[in-house]
Amino acid sequence: QREIVEVREVRVDLSPQNMTDGDQMDTEPIEAVAASSAPLEDEEEDCSDLATLLDSCDDLASASDKIPVLESILNEPANRYGPKASAIKERAVYAVARAYCEDNRFDDVVTLLTGTTCAAFFANITNAKTAKVVRAVLDAVCALAPDQLDMQAQICRNIISWCQTEKRSFLRQRVESKLASVLFQQDKYGESVAMVDGLLVELKKLDDKQLLVEVHLVESKVHHGLRGMAKAKAALTASRTSANAIYVAPALQSQIDLQSGVLHCEEGDYDTAHSYFLE
Repeated sequence: QREIVEVREVRVDLSPQNMTDGDQMDTEPIEAVAASSAPLEDEEEDCSDLATLLDSCDDLASASDKIPVLESILNEPANRYGPKASAIKERAVYAVARAYCEDNRFDDVVTLLTGTTCAAFFANITNAKTAKVVRAVLDAVCALAPDQLDMQAQICRNIISWCQTEKRSFLRQRVESKLASVLFQQDKYGESVAMVDGLLVELKKLDDKQLLVEVHLVESKVHHGLRGMAKAKAALTASRTSANAIYVAPALQSQIDLQSGVLHCEEGDYDTAHSYFLE
């Protein structure tokens, strides 16, 4: 025996003319709640005063005049850290770092990221955003004060200590890579190699291709400075291997090609070196 069950589609017309007065009254509160919740989602904090302060810095001639204004944005009493306020404060961090370098206040640059100036800002943004800001400030400081290697090394050490306290391994590894590069420029090859070796052990476990490219490149430069050509070539090959698996920025790719040309010059293969330099 087979049971046949007939399923009929039932459509309910909820148009107002087919509803009773009681039904219409029941739906009104729901619509009212939905309407009242919409403004809350669209409501954003007012940051016009912060934007005005930031724009006013463009009219100031000296860096010493800009610094108090920029610091007041970062330490404003309202503690606003919404999307717009965070974007304005991020720009203020970059601007105050440039102002410190222009005013030759390198001691303040060293304590900028790990001191009280940016502490509240870093505490209210994500770790990934913090890493982006810190690396951008480091790159800006190194570009504005390329000869201040002691200052660059000190700011890297301060950030590494702060990262160890806050347990931010991702950021610490990237700053250690930068410190290894600065130590190489200071001709402190032993310290640079020790830092690179410890960093490579961590990165190989994580398989962080992007940072492996950078660290292996620094390793190649250090071994070339120590006249260890075999190790320099091996490190450069490892850097190229990691670079083939990911997208590499043109600036980093040019450094790889430059190092390849240098090593080929050391071997007397000038034709190949010329092709790398031309590239």
